[in-house]
Amino acid sequence: MKDYKLSLLSKRLSSGKCQIKFIVTNDTKEELYGYMLAESRTTLKEVVNKIEMEVKNMTFGDNYYHSHLYNLAEKQSKEHLLIFKN
Repeated sequence: MKDYKLSLLSKRLSSGKCQIKFIVTNDTKEELYGYMLAESRTTLKEVVNKIEMEVKNMTFGDNYYHSHLYNLAEKQSKEHLLIFKN
């Protein structure tokens, strides 16, 4: 990924999980935003790595899609992430 800025806001839910809102902007002022639901024991580094991986896949992948929306037969991960493009 090129130069980018990642902003995070988190909110602890009554279930104990964390809802994370993130905004990614790059040097061309393109903006992505999204939400991630993470377990309470997930570290900040794990959250940032997951977001970076998804943004990289979205930016450089030819057929990016939200796999958890389309592949219902596969085991779901503990972190759910949605990304939107402005």
